Amino acid sequence: MKNMTNNQETRLDFIFGTFRAFEPIDPIIYSICESMHAEMIFLLGTYSAFPQSLGPEYDLLVLINSTCKKPMHEFESLIANRCHDLAMVTASVHKTDVIKQLLIQGNIFFSALCKAENLVFNGIDNPLSNTIANVPALGVEELEKEFNCQYSRAKSFLSGALSYRITGDNQLAAFMLHQTVEQALNAFLTPLIGYRLQTHNLNKLFLYARRLSRDFYTVFPRNTDAEIQLYQTLHKAYIYGRYKNNFQIGKEVLQMLVERTTTLLEMTRTIFFEKIEAIREGNNYIV
Repeated sequence: MKNMTNNQETRLDFIFGTFRAFEPIDPIIYSICESMHAEMIFLLGTYSAFPQSLGPEYDLLVLINSTCKKPMHEFESLIANRCHDLAMVTASVHKTDVIKQLLIQGNIFFSALCKAENLVFNGIDNPLSNTIANVPALGVEELEKEFNCQYSRAKSFLSGALSYRITGDNQLAAFMLHQTVEQALNAFLTPLIGYRLQTHNLNKLFLYARRLSRDFYTVFPRNTDAEIQLYQTLHKAYIYGRYKNNFQIGKEVLQMLVERTTTLLEMTRTIFFEKIEAIREGNNYIV
């Protein structure tokens, strides 16, 4: 665990510009701390970026001082922009007090993320106290009920996409596929992380889903130019599928998106109930 407390250990020299025990992630941490009042930074995963010449992708959870007034998504964009020349960085930013409260309430998702072994920077004297939720308090049946409600909505959007494809309205079909993926990921995430992500951005939803299972990135891997283009077509469909008359999508691309979306829908159900079974068996670390 890296601390920057009153005893001035490990990262203090680094923050003031003197590298002592250099690690590849140090310049990223420095850039984040220079850009905002970061109090804790957790490294949640390191992945291969595409193309590989870009180096690794770092998945970070950044906790900032609760007096910060900007929306959290602005801090997330700031991190991506400031770290652009250093490495590919995806980050979720939350106020420290918000996460502390979730941990006190027994939030199983953040209890698993905010583990000591994930901590790469600590700039506060009082580290988070991880309160792991106990299984009876989780209300597994309620989690299943919440999932099934949102999952049925996702299935309805998929049915709508298939109907629009039959009538030849590929633009609206693509929009409905976007909504299928959005609703499916929300159905999976909301019960397990303890709140609903207020976003239509598939990038953010996939990022959170990957923290629970890397399998989600196998559906839209984005590891070739063709895969990137396919995913971007789906991503753009939320706006372009409704409001841009020049948004064209061919039958073959639409068919591929239907197949991938159907696979994702099935995957969310399978993995969700695997997580539920793990909780029932007393394995609270679902990440």
